[in-house]
Amino acid sequence: MNPELLIRLLSASQPRRPKVIFNCLTGKRTVSVLYWALRYDLLSWLSVLPSLQWDTFNGAVNKLVREKRVTVQSDGQLLSNEALENHELSELFPIKQRQMYRVMHVKIVTETTLLGMQALSHTIHHDMGYFPVSVSERARVQVRRWFRSSSFDENHLCELIQALNHWLETLPPRNADVFLSQLAGEKHPGYTVQQLSQALNLPTWQIDLIQAANLAAFAQFCQADTHGWRNLLSPFMDQALSRPVKQTLTVVQQGTTRATIAQQRGLKPSTINEHLLTAAILLPLDQFPYEKCVDEATRESIEKRQPANIDNWQGTLDATPDQFFQYRMTQIWETKQK
Repeated sequence: MNPELLIRLLSASQPRRPKVIFNCLTGKRTVSVLYWALRYDLLSWLSVLPSLQWDTFNGAVNKLVREKRVTVQSDGQLLSNEALENHELSELFPIKQRQMYRVMHVKIVTETTLLGMQALSHTIHHDMGYFPVSVSERARVQVRRWFRSSSFDENHLCELIQALNHWLETLPPRNADVFLSQLAGEKHPGYTVQQLSQALNLPTWQIDLIQAANLAAFAQFCQADTHGWRNLLSPFMDQALSRPVKQTLTVVQQGTTRATIAQQRGLKPSTINEHLLTAAILLPLDQFPYEKCVDEATRESIEKRQPANIDNWQGTLDATPDQFFQYRMTQIWETKQK
């Protein structure tokens, strides 16, 4: 991981645990990771770097420490020594595109996009003697299925290209150039990140973010398209909430108590609590039924006993699981008010 990206995920005023940031980037979805990612305002980065290795991440941390750009506190939390604005990250990688990584199977989406585009390019030029880009068998199977899902005659090819061009026109010109430059096709081998970095005079970590944004934007385009692009990536897109979480949320919205849900489904009450906390964190404020989980009087009672800074709230050591659930739900509700 590039240290320049990492330091922009840190704060000069809020100490942050490196393991939480790593687990957020790689897509670990425990309630604890999700909650602290929410508090760090990094929830939109969930699953953005699923292949990131701890050694690589820790190497970036150590480099920043050696350069005295971050301070390691006694409990291991990191505090940035640079008050960097995050608007640069949002320009390179808008939040709506970062959030796509919650539902994309990133590796297979990347491979299928590269091979699908290459196959389409050579089909248009009637060249079947090309060497395919190196991807997994799963990506190759999906591209073959895509081609079999329609006739791919001249009319269909024209529709696909026209839809793609319209989408490319919606991108910032630099993003469109980067997206097309990385693709392999007829008489174009595809550029590496280093080549694009030199050509555009941008650091590689920024090229990586632009490419990540492009991949998410392309997936969004495919999902919305009616000309055949949808079939390319649709098998590799999930729902925002897992099925068990969605099932629990649905029955709670219908008025069923958590205890009844646990009994009916043969699950531990703690599992039902985790489902609801996960949904509360991941969903917008107005899409979660907080009043069915913790009433206003309980929320106010919890808030009165706590400091103004939510990060400094302390739960009681003898709290029951239900009391902790209401405590954490109140923290989530209060965080999302701001």
